[in-house]
Amino acid sequence: MNLIPSILKSQWGLLIIGFSLLWVSCIDEIQLDNTGSGAGQLVIQGQLLTGDTTFIKVNISRTADFANRSFPDPVTGATVDLENQIGESVPLFEVASGEYQLNSDQLSLPVMTGNSYKITVRLSEGSTYESSFEPMLAVPQADSISINLIQREELDNLNQRVLKNFVQFFLHTPLIGAGETDPAFLKWDFEGIYRLDETPPPSNVPGPGPATCFITRGVNLEQVLVYNGNEANGPRLAGFLMVEEEADVRFSQGFLLNVQQQSLSSGSFDYWDKVSQTVGLNGGLFEATPGKIKGNLVSQTNPDEEVLGYFYVSEQRLVQRFVHQDDAGKPPIFCGATGFNAGTATCLNCLSIPFSTRVIPEGWEL
Repeated sequence: MNLIPSILKSQWGLLIIGFSLLWVSCIDEIQLDNTGSGAGQLVIQGQLLTGDTTFIKVNISRTADFANRSFPDPVTGATVDLENQIGESVPLFEVASGEYQLNSDQLSLPVMTGNSYKITVRLSEGSTYESSFEPMLAVPQADSISINLIQREELDNLNQRVLKNFVQFFLHTPLIGAGETDPAFLKWDFEGIYRLDETPPPSNVPGPGPATCFITRGVNLEQVLVYNGNEANGPRLAGFLMVEEEADVRFSQGFLLNVQQQSLSSGSFDYWDKVSQTVGLNGGLFEATPGKIKGNLVSQTNPDEEVLGYFYVSEQRLVQRFVHQDDAGKPPIFCGATGFNAGTATCLNCLSIPFSTRVIPEGWEL
């Protein structure tokens, strides 16, 4: 197995899926676009999150030729402002092509539950776009995550049927946030951290011993997971299956799942729920789909222009679950003296893997 993912995406990668999708307006009524490829439509995806940390990110692009599966074109040189319900505003910085953001130490207006926020985007040629105001709702703090190890028969690289182990993660959480009276509309972002020990040098080679790295990568990136708390039978969600991961070499020396639980407005939930169903119909988050989902951004310059994407806000809270190698069926070690890839460049320098560090992450169990 190649530990360096073929497509490296952060949590933000989940939020820019609009760049590689055409949207459906209703899961049972897909509007096919027979007039062309749909290339050139503006896509604005943004999020304002607060909790353990506070930040706002907005990605702007134009759709490319989906018939040829081209990548979207980032929109540079735009002006993006965040505004609250009393008119306070702050501009975002363009940190990369088409990516605009601010971190907590750069935000000069308060970000807290009970407030509402919107974004205004002005392109370099003069077009202006605004989102609707989105309320910041309190999110319930999840209690715990439980796990279950299952086996399933699948085809391997040689098209042979083999038994594989999978770790299932189940969430246990209340559904009503502090100060709220109604069950929350929930959304989750996932991040996995695994450990990699470098191959030790021969005993006659001087120098320090092998280093240990901790590598972070996205989990469940090709899905959008949301839940309507009003559909629960009570005030709690117990044993909710969130994600299932193959118990591969990532679990050989421990695996830490970080889950950010978010609380959405009804409009945000409706949007992400339709995206989730669209992904389910088309077999993957990065598959182009022939339709559109209405977002909350409108052109102030040309009201007839369709704008793809959504801006949403949320308080978010972290819940973690550490998986020991015994709980994952003791999968084989990737590197190390006996690892089956012991001589690879990755095993000789684990810091060469993107998003790796030698700092032990919070929540890791030794």
